[in-house]
Amino acid sequence: MKLKRNKLRDAIAFSLAASAVVLAGTGSALAQDAAEQPTATSLDTVTVTGTRIKSQTFTSSSPITEIDAEEFKAFGATTVEDLVNQYPQLDMSFDNFQNNPSYGHATISMRGLGPQRTLTLVNGRRLPASRNEITDPSIVPAAMIKRVDILSGGASAVYGADAVAGVVNFILDDKFEGVSVNFGWSAYQHDNDNKEIQALNEEAGFPYPTGNSGFDGISKNADIVVGGSFGDTAGHAVGWLTWRENDALFHSQRDYSACSVWYDEPLCGGSGTADPGRFTVNEYVNGAVRPWPTGTNANYVWNGSGYENGFPLYNYAPVNFFQRPDKRVTAGFMGSYEINEHFEPYIEALFLERRSDMQIAESGAFGVPVVVACDNPLIGSLCADAGVTTDQTQVTLWKRNVEGGPRITSSDDTSYRFVAGLRGAWFDSSWSYDVSATFGRTKTTSIGKNDFLITRIAAGALGCTDPVYGTFPGCSLYDVWNDNISQEAADALAGTSFGIYKTSYSALSAVADGYIGWGFPSADGEEIGLAVGMERRKYTFATEYDGDSAAGNFAGAGAADLPVNASNTVNDFFLEAALPIYVGDGAFNRLDASLGYRYSDDETSGNYDTYKAGLSSSFLDNKLLVRAGYNRAVRAPSLNNLYYTQRIALGGNADLCSGPNPAYTAEQCARTGLPTSAYGHVPPSPANQYYALLGGNPSLEPETADTYTVGFAIEPIENLNLALDWYNIEIKGAIAGIGYDNIQILCMEQELYCDRINRDGRAGQYDLWIGLASDPQSGHIINTPGNIGVYERTGIDLTASYSFNLGPGRLATSLAGSYVLKDFTQTLAGEPSTAYDCKGLVNTAQACQSPKWRHVASARYSWDRYSATLRWRHVGGMDYKDVDGNQLSDIIWLGNGVSSYNYLDLSGSASIGSALLTLGVNNVLDKAPPFVGDAEGTWDGNANTLPGYDAVGRYVFGSIELKF
Repeated sequence: MKLKRNKLRDAIAFSLAASAVVLAGTGSALAQDAAEQPTATSLDTVTVTGTRIKSQTFTSSSPITEIDAEEFKAFGATTVEDLVNQYPQLDMSFDNFQNNPSYGHATISMRGLGPQRTLTLVNGRRLPASRNEITDPSIVPAAMIKRVDILSGGASAVYGADAVAGVVNFILDDKFEGVSVNFGWSAYQHDNDNKEIQALNEEAGFPYPTGNSGFDGISKNADIVVGGSFGDTAGHAVGWLTWRENDALFHSQRDYSACSVWYDEPLCGGSGTADPGRFTVNEYVNGAVRPWPTGTNANYVWNGSGYENGFPLYNYAPVNFFQRPDKRVTAGFMGSYEINEHFEPYIEALFLERRSDMQIAESGAFGVPVVVACDNPLIGSLCADAGVTTDQTQVTLWKRNVEGGPRITSSDDTSYRFVAGLRGAWFDSSWSYDVSATFGRTKTTSIGKNDFLITRIAAGALGCTDPVYGTFPGCSLYDVWNDNISQEAADALAGTSFGIYKTSYSALSAVADGYIGWGFPSADGEEIGLAVGMERRKYTFATEYDGDSAAGNFAGAGAADLPVNASNTVNDFFLEAALPIYVGDGAFNRLDASLGYRYSDDETSGNYDTYKAGLSSSFLDNKLLVRAGYNRAVRAPSLNNLYYTQRIALGGNADLCSGPNPAYTAEQCARTGLPTSAYGHVPPSPANQYYALLGGNPSLEPETADTYTVGFAIEPIENLNLALDWYNIEIKGAIAGIGYDNIQILCMEQELYCDRINRDGRAGQYDLWIGLASDPQSGHIINTPGNIGVYERTGIDLTASYSFNLGPGRLATSLAGSYVLKDFTQTLAGEPSTAYDCKGLVNTAQACQSPKWRHVASARYSWDRYSATLRWRHVGGMDYKDVDGNQLSDIIWLGNGVSSYNYLDLSGSASIGSALLTLGVNNVLDKAPPFVGDAEGTWDGNANTLPGYDAVGRYVFGSIELKF
């Protein structure tokens, strides 16, 4: 089938260059002759991300940034997220450097709106969800990338729900010819020379590394791709197999992460669950704890001969993974065979097998209460030393399991996705069709080791003979009282957990597109293009856990893991039109409009509509393109959003009425359930972890978003392409909780939502964290989700590229940058006090991390058999201010904010016969990440720094590729 050609056919070259800037993608192993210029005159039709209409001339109204395959090779990206998430439209998130918490896999998120609001596609079709109902792009092989399209703004009318922030579409090279074998190696290196941080470790008595780290965090990879034509070029097939393995890298291997530093003062901090153990002692009388301050409620530690006041802190940092170890294999196949112009069957298969580990500090007794007689010989003189006058005492145990080793969670992930379809021309008309079926499934088996079972701790501590706490098979005295714990006793308290997560995705899709046989008289013969279709999608999600996990019996889990088994089916019907309104030869060349509509029948969320409208106009012999677009997008609630059983879990970072000097008055704190007599005596959590009631809400409705883009692209001189686009995304009815701090503030300042705060007064402490998550009377705040949030993101994207002959070769330069104008969140619609703008700020209260400007700029020079590339990555500075613009005084020792960060990357390649050798260094100057402290626990980062920066120093890589 051939679509109609016309005199504006060559304008597609400008359309592609203006809508998608190929960042330094003109360099290759064998550089083009300086006189050679790529043209678009050989194109018949073009499929653009964001539309289902194929066209030779139609210009997109939505801005698209394009990443070329050469970028992955030039900068040592062996996984797709390694490169894609460095671009300024994407959030700075790198899977292997997320340890606690972690999705357990890579994610892709645009505009700070979360991966659940960014639609990730492969060849225009969805991937199955992972264990978190979040798309995992790990299945996409970097070795097969043809290009990556980043589409700004919503696209739900084209692709269905979830395309709120935008779309990232991985286009695979389905026409690869020949055989390619690639071997790669990479590692990190850092000079540990931060004297200030080393001094903090020295003061605390903690070990730390110095000098050159040598090569660590080593990664190895191997890829093979085989492709070719058959059947007298009527068919084509390509298959691939990739392998990648990277080593663990620990916090102890960098001086700035060797201890956890308090955010508000220059001291190494840690956890109050320590080694040796700490005991919080209360008097116990008449079957109840005597309320504080009548009871002693003091902290004691064993000093070798008795008990004395003390509050030791445990340095939990060193054993944590900085880079998680990861082993993965991907495989796949794509094939098609054109029987004739009407029938072309095709198939696509993707497969992933991955093993990854997460390791965090040891488990322990995280505040386990034990009632014991004061004359029990196991506790020796504890009652007397603590001044307890009753016959019994309640001792809360805080002991780190250093004897048993760190908590390790190993995950095995299997994921596959199959597509089978038929496409071709519709009889003898200008219409084509594409009918396909997609099926994908993921399964994750997660095994946890070395976490204590809560029900065993008290029994072991009381010698396995206590009539109240009993015993268990293999029980041995856990002599926490005298700090004399055997390996056998520690191992007996630990259990093994498992979790099995299964998701599936299936879709039946049919679409027809072509020309209706009529066009506007002003369009110079160009007809209106139309695409119509339907899609039926089904999702399933199921989890299974061991009994102890489901009961919340693991001490370090923070909550019970409860099973889910749910499914959802969505039926969509869509229509899209491309309308050439005017085509001419003057200064004003053409005007195009695009319209789209989708009706969705969602089994769980009801019916909803999405739609789009766009305009694009070309001027000055197609050298200037002006465009504007509007999209109504939606995100339907996930199955977990709807059906996850509500339970108490760790979900807060602060009790605003805790500590000796709360920021709020006794009267205000009384509204939260705190008696005046306990004001100033509520113990804060040393780890800044507090309980919340979390879970699903079956009454949730889809979020709705209005997204706008306005911009232009221009080619002022030959080979210089510039594009500037403004975007605005506003989400209403966003699925969110009110917020842990917000509930407290609204209660104390406006007397709202006070019934959501449940303090535990049984020990007279009125805390929100000391009890067990499995105990419904433990202090907590209810923060279940609703359609209550408002998000707005506004900014400007700038892309540019320029290439020209220089000396014996060609220089190609490019820039992709983004400036944030608004990073707005209102967690509760109708309550202005819950609104804030994170633009240019980094703070803990709202977890802001929003640099105003980010860019990636590169220059590649190619000549003969060689090429060299220099890249400049910039992350703008951020101020330590609250959302009202006030300087944060409690972190003044850190300075006024995080300064701008600039990274320089350098690589070179040479072709030697059939081999391509590439060597490079990213972060050439070994710039350490920003140091912000971590012990407060609310930076949402790792190892005293912020996520997304080059976390561990210089990255050295090399590869050799053989092509036949």
